[in-house]
Amino acid sequence: MEKKTSRKIPAKRRIFTEILKENYTIALTLIDREMSETGKDPELLYNFAICCSRTGNHKKCVSIIEELLEEFPKFSERDNAFRMMIYSLIRTGDYKSALAKTEERLKLSLDDIILLSLKASALEKSGDTKTAIETHLRILRLRPEQKNSLNSVAYLLLEGKEPNPEELKLAMENIKRALQLDPDNPAYLDSFGVLLSKLGKQEEARKAFEKAITKAPTEDIILEHLKKLSQTNRQAT
Repeated sequence: MEKKTSRKIPAKRRIFTEILKENYTIALTLIDREMSETGKDPELLYNFAICCSRTGNHKKCVSIIEELLEEFPKFSERDNAFRMMIYSLIRTGDYKSALAKTEERLKLSLDDIILLSLKASALEKSGDTKTAIETHLRILRLRPEQKNSLNSVAYLLLEGKEPNPEELKLAMENIKRALQLDPDNPAYLDSFGVLLSKLGKQEEARKAFEKAITKAPTEDIILEHLKKLSQTNRQAT
């Protein structure tokens, strides 16, 4: 009788399988072991960076991508690697570097929606609300149904300030369109609640916030908005 031999699963296939299963910690161990045995590989470095990002180690993600781009300048996923680096820079709070990298890449790809969205995020988090809104409006000129930009324009026009009538009108148009495209999105419902509150429609605002909470019960910002609305209502009575 012929003896069966067990076939070893190729290392890369196993690594990619673990990543697809979202077993990022296991994948990191396997990638590290494979590169220690066979040397640096651009595909493995790229996936190492992905796993670092997915596990919240954004500083390591940035350093791995820098290494990848320096040692393998012709890597086929170069554009995606830059996008991931920018995202991780934003997550580490290094908005200045994120914006510099974004502007550098936008010179090569002027209307890249992902890059523009990352730029808007970095601007918003760095406190440059005005330019963040302008960037989202630019995205919407390129792609009118970009839901996150529709919501972001509305939210940035409303949150923490008293909008003028023109800003209220623009915010209403954008958030209504976002909700038409994705009616159960908790972030969009939250923005809608903020809008209704600014319009003095407190009961409708409360319903919007409560619906948002049912969709995202652990989202602190929605809870804060609901608490603030309740405090305002108590002061008014």
